[in-house]
Parts: sequence; structure tokens; C-alpha cells
Amino acid sequence: MFFHTNGFKTGAGQYQGAWRMALHPITAGSLELLAAARRGVEAAWRDGYAYTKAGIMLDDLIAAELRPRTLFEGDTDRRDRLMTALDEVNGKFGKFTAVPAAQGFRRDWKMRAENRSPAWTTRIDEVPLVRAD
Repeated sequence: MFFHTNGFKTGAGQYQGAWRMALHPITAGSLELLAAARRGVEAAWRDGYAYTKAGIMLDDLIAAELRPRTLFEGDTDRRDRLMTALDEVNGKFGKFTAVPAAQGFRRDWKMRAENRSPAWTTRIDEVPLVRAD
């Protein structure tokens, strides 16, 4: 995870925070990923800066069935059912209808996507239509 200030804004305090961590056991569970992200932010955050960008990058991704199991890894069936239920609620009633409390409930900000490129290769509803008359 990373966050930084505007490097082009001279006169303002500059800071680039980053934190890298490995998850053991390997997980795709949203609750575990949120907890790891929070630990990273708490470790790298510095008060007093005007941050302009933040993000999380995931690497070494593998299919769940191919991940190495650990000796102390618990049963993930309950967590998997919970995540499936959250996905179904959000799919039926809209994004962010049900979220973990750690994620927060206020949405004061909105992603700036006015200049976003079309996603023709990943979203069928954005494929341009061509008609021949």
C-alpha cells in the first residue's frame, strides 16, 4: 500500500509512505485484507500532510486451490459463506449496501473518473455498437 503528497507542489510538505507485507496464511478474505491494509496505513501514515494519492497493489496472486496450506490455517468455510452473502446483498441492493464496519460508512469523496478510458475489453456494456443499414 502507498500514499503520497503532490510532488509538483513546491512549498508544501512532501511525504511518500509505503508499506509492504506478506499475508500468512495466504487469503482472499476481505476482512483479512482490510485488517492488513489498516496495519500498513497505521505503520506508514504521518499526520500533517495533504495526501493526493493512495492505493493498494497486490502481487503474487494465485488461484485459491493452488495456494500452499499452513499447519495452523483454520477452516475458511464460515468466512467464505459470509463473503458470499455480502456479495449477494451488494449485488442485489447496490454497491456498498453492506460493508465491514472497518471500511467505514461515510462516502464524502468520489473517485474522479471523468477522463477514464473505456473498458471495452472487460465490460460488455461498454463495447461500441456498429450498425450497417
